[in-house]
Amino acid sequence: PPSPTRRRLLVAGAALGVTAVAGAGAWWEWGRSAASANTGSARRDRHVVTLLGTPNDPYFTNHKRGALLAVEQHNQDARRTLDLELRTADDAGTAKGSAAVATRLAADPDVSVVIAAGTNATVPAAFAPCTEARLTVLVTRADTGAMDVVNTTTALVLRVTQIVGPFAAVIYLNRVVRPARTVVVHDLATEVESLTTVRNITVNGVLDGGTTVEEVAADEDFTGAARRIAARPRDAVFFGGVSPDRAAACARALRDAGHQGARVAGEHVLGAPFLAVGEDWRIATGYTDASADSRTKTFAGAFRARHGHAPGPWAAEAYDAVRFAAHGLASVGDDGRTALRSELLRRPWQGITRLMSFDASTQFFQARGDGGGFLFRVTGGAARFVARSADIGKKS
Repeated sequence: PPSPTRRRLLVAGAALGVTAVAGAGAWWEWGRSAASANTGSARRDRHVVTLLGTPNDPYFTNHKRGALLAVEQHNQDARRTLDLELRTADDAGTAKGSAAVATRLAADPDVSVVIAAGTNATVPAAFAPCTEARLTVLVTRADTGAMDVVNTTTALVLRVTQIVGPFAAVIYLNRVVRPARTVVVHDLATEVESLTTVRNITVNGVLDGGTTVEEVAADEDFTGAARRIAARPRDAVFFGGVSPDRAAACARALRDAGHQGARVAGEHVLGAPFLAVGEDWRIATGYTDASADSRTKTFAGAFRARHGHAPGPWAAEAYDAVRFAAHGLASVGDDGRTALRSELLRRPWQGITRLMSFDASTQFFQARGDGGGFLFRVTGGAARFVARSADIGKKS
């Protein structure tokens, strides 16, 4: 049988308690493969990596398959000093569910790290119980400003949050378009979610040219704003909302008004309504297209061989999160999960999708250089990979 975790050996009687909790409901799924078992004669500590989210989320399966590939590859490496096991935990897609499951995970001495694959609505709810138990949470996808308190939790956000916003779009405007002026469309229908990004662009002066703001009320369409913008048809447009439906309405209004300048937005607008009308928009994301990105093609080939299809959004990012966790766990020794976060913060680590690097004082993820920003272009009803943020505007 696989060797017990070090924490399991140190916590007497914990097995009975965990069995009782697990039996209370099907709140997690074992994702262990044959490759996760120990091989050879060496006995290694086993660390459980738990992926927190819901199978009802279309991106969760991508996370799971990317994470599983990382676990299997790790456990097949003869040089490894520990074994990994992947489990998944269903948060039911709600903040309440996330908090409840995180509480159970925190009480399980086998769980060494949680990878939070959920949404802005669910992930922050997992922080409190995990912090109390000193269980590290690695956040892949969520970007809400509610997570900008990471230095008081055990969470590490492996991407920039809304306080920075879709920085690949800013780089695209500054390096490629270089407009004299950019109009920031502030959609008040999603003001709570988008205000931080709008403020960063307009107040902090991240764009090289001038900026102006067009506010559109929640009960208003974009016709009037589009006409005013089109009066200067070469101005760039930065859509500051997060709703695919509202972004589609904005795109349609700008097209009908004859706007000719560059148009950009963040990843949250990528839904069927927007893709149908957002031709030639540039979209900044926190995930790459692993099949098109030259630095992730080896991963994409291995993913296809393992799962029979190309990796989708967030698969490569989940793969990196597992490898990042394994890198830290290999260094913490007997301290296990309680020392993991400090170890991960100690020095930068290069993954296939980004450099994991954090500010020493705020512990925010660093967006400089290979900071995990990617640019896509909408064409033919689909978003197609253009470049990593560091490569935008560079000649190939």
